[in-house]
Amino acid sequence: MNHVHLPLTPEWLWWPQPWVWCLLLLLVLPAGWLLWLHPRRRPVVRFSSLEALRSVAGVWRPRARLLLPALRTGALACLIVGVARPQVPNESRRVVVEGIAIQMVLDCSSSMLDTDLSTGREMQTRLDVVKQVFRDFVTGGGKLPGRPNDLIGMIRFARYPDSVCPLTLDRTVLLDVLDATHTVLWRDRSGMIRGNEQEDATAIGDALALAVERLKDLKRTTGSGNQFVITSRVVILLTDGENNAGLISPQQAGELAATYGIKVYTILAGTGQRLPFGGRLPLDDRELRRIAEVTGGQYFHATDQAALERIYQEIDRLERTKTEEHSYVEWGDLAWKWLIVAFACLCVQTLLDATLLRKIP
Repeated sequence: MNHVHLPLTPEWLWWPQPWVWCLLLLLVLPAGWLLWLHPRRRPVVRFSSLEALRSVAGVWRPRARLLLPALRTGALACLIVGVARPQVPNESRRVVVEGIAIQMVLDCSSSMLDTDLSTGREMQTRLDVVKQVFRDFVTGGGKLPGRPNDLIGMIRFARYPDSVCPLTLDRTVLLDVLDATHTVLWRDRSGMIRGNEQEDATAIGDALALAVERLKDLKRTTGSGNQFVITSRVVILLTDGENNAGLISPQQAGELAATYGIKVYTILAGTGQRLPFGGRLPLDDRELRRIAEVTGGQYFHATDQAALERIYQEIDRLERTKTEEHSYVEWGDLAWKWLIVAFACLCVQTLLDATLLRKIP
């Protein structure tokens, strides 16, 4: 399970019932303030003249004494709010993710330089089209929603398979590896063939066996604690040719995947093998069909970019992740803060009433 805690900083207060009705007492405070200021409630001593007292007390004391009822009123207001038990919510959310481990196995032989998957004016190689569609499959694009909650790794192969990206949730690393992927033979700007011709072959069996090796020991739960639940292990095998190299046959690799409960989706990309004198030779897809059949996956044939996009949409529909969100609210009591303010107001009022602002009688 992938637990994501999202603390929310609240900007409101909440009062539980029935304490909230205590706030109605705040309406009584203005009446108490008026009663305090009413002249009839104060005891008086009559003098013939107050000029002598004014010269001693100064003109500021009568006005400053208004601070005393203000402090008492503030203390009462804080006590009322404290009794009403103000609380603040601290909400957190836990997202439970049941994801899928997907191993992409990509053919990088020189035949992936063919341009028969291109659509529109721009001519793209098979590999460029496959990389673009796979990028949309991972991050989302077009009609593909993306796979943010899945472990995805990548194996590329020609004569020899190479695990270039381990199963990871880090999309940046995966996409960097995908961008750096090229065929074993390629043409430079001058038109010269670069690369190692001895590696130009198609070892489908060896590549699938390596993918099974990477997935077979992957625990159903990975990460610290129960952070990520793996509900399914999947291989997407994309090639444009037939197996013609390697030590393990495609049939053996498919049976190995079935033994460990790994589902394999096989994709044959392209319209066939280009012939030197023109035309194309259809490829034998029986091995790819057999792999998909024995592992519980499906076989697809992509003849252009749109078809390849539809294939990935179908795989995305068949292999979906499950996400659940649980919200938790923890209430923090703020009454003690209001009580401290009330106590402070009373202390200041008592101190002033006994010293600077004392009166006689």
